[in-house]
Amino acid sequence: MKTGKLLLSGVVAMSTMLFSSAVLSGCSCWSVPVPRNATLKTNGGPLIQAHRGGRAEYDDNAAGGFAKCIAKGVRGFETDIRFSKDSRLVIMHDESLDRTTTGTGIVEETTFEDMRKLKLKKSGEPIPSLHDIFRALGERDDIFIELEMKAYPGEHYPPERLEDYCRALYAAAYLALKPGTYAFTCFNETTLETMRRVAPDAPLGYITGEWLSEKHIETARRIGCASVAPRLGGTTKEMIDAAHDAGLSVCCWMVQDESELREAREKGADRVTSDHPMKLLDLTRRP
Repeated sequence: MKTGKLLLSGVVAMSTMLFSSAVLSGCSCWSVPVPRNATLKTNGGPLIQAHRGGRAEYDDNAAGGFAKCIAKGVRGFETDIRFSKDSRLVIMHDESLDRTTTGTGIVEETTFEDMRKLKLKKSGEPIPSLHDIFRALGERDDIFIELEMKAYPGEHYPPERLEDYCRALYAAAYLALKPGTYAFTCFNETTLETMRRVAPDAPLGYITGEWLSEKHIETARRIGCASVAPRLGGTTKEMIDAAHDAGLSVCCWMVQDESELREAREKGADRVTSDHPMKLLDLTRRP
């Protein structure tokens, strides 16, 4: 572990030097290549990503859901990462523990040890750490996972703590996952910019709750993202083509049934995020 930390420190230092050099030379747009597996296919169509490990088919962000999806042949994933009170990377979509667990309170105000005493309501599993999810996925090179950053600037994430979160998350992914198999994604521009600053070579993805437009493509390019994730609905093939022309991969959400999957495929989406990944995968296997 100590060797790994020293190695990572060297990588981050070199990345920062490269970033500083680019800024000093007047580069106005910093970007990294699209991760290799961001354009994997699911039986010829867009990669199907298990939203929170397939929350409708198993449980909300449970390690068992990720393991079941892997066993069934799902190769795309999405999960949500927060900091506990004692700065451990934990998997939880909501800020509150109330909806999905047997406990109450705020994730960022609860220690990891106290969270581990709780259970997820649906599956009865413990709240997973990020490393629990990595173990469920195994050391595979045929997957892609979006690591959504739920650390937004504010009371629980002042600037220094947000930087600590980004460094810890970058380190965990760098040491556990194969290159090209993951990206750090977020709705919040400041969080993405913070990750870009502390780890300039980090693959990033910008998520929007709107249909894809030029402004989203411009935002993703400005921050140096490799992908953009809009809602499917009014997102057009022309806008997805424009994102591709800008060097971005595109993930559409949410895609819950056969007709929406067909729509995403026809529009040229690279990936789709779904609460029903195993159902969609079975649909793609039909003759």
